[in-house]
Amino acid sequence: MIKGIVFDMDGVIFDTERLSTEGWMKAGQEIGIDIPREFIMSYKGTAVGYSKQLYLDRYGADFDYDGARAIRTAYMDSVIEKEGVPTKKGLYELLEFSRERGLRLAVATSSHRAYAERLLRMAGIYELFDAVVYGDSVEKSKPDPDIFLKAIAQLQLTPEECFIIEDSTSGIRAGNASGASVIHIPDQVNVEEELRRSCYAVLDDLSQVISVVEKKN
Repeated sequence: MIKGIVFDMDGVIFDTERLSTEGWMKAGQEIGIDIPREFIMSYKGTAVGYSKQLYLDRYGADFDYDGARAIRTAYMDSVIEKEGVPTKKGLYELLEFSRERGLRLAVATSSHRAYAERLLRMAGIYELFDAVVYGDSVEKSKPDPDIFLKAIAQLQLTPEECFIIEDSTSGIRAGNASGASVIHIPDQVNVEEELRRSCYAVLDDLSQVISVVEKKN
């Protein structure tokens, strides 16, 4: 029986992976280097330290990663300030259903606390979650399962009692490694077919999770 749901944040709760990709490409233009979309997709769902090393490996040790990331962040902030936090389809419907059914809810995001908590509060949903685990609160980032195991522990549940909702390759691998059942909702990243088949379900949007929970329970 499913008693809890653990959400990834960027690309699952919020349509922010799209903004992040646009921001990194803008940073490349301003700096004068080409940052291909395919390269950006390769590290989606991982922690900042991991992606930083990828940039240094690709562009050299003198690459100003922090400066480029600041340009990306400024772009995202400007869009969010103008248009609000872009939520994914079916989010509020699933949150309402979960609360009505007494499901425990958590967020497990690779993003740092300051950024993630700000978005969750801006969207008015921070208080709806029983636990939020941030990327800077665990030693090993996705695809290691630590962040999911910590979130599940804070819900006082077992992995077998939880669904994990993910969009990225690293996130699905982390979810599988945790022992929980993973629901994949595609976003920006093209996940290989074999990994998709490892998921409990592959859905189009968050509203479809409701029927999956009902059938499981």
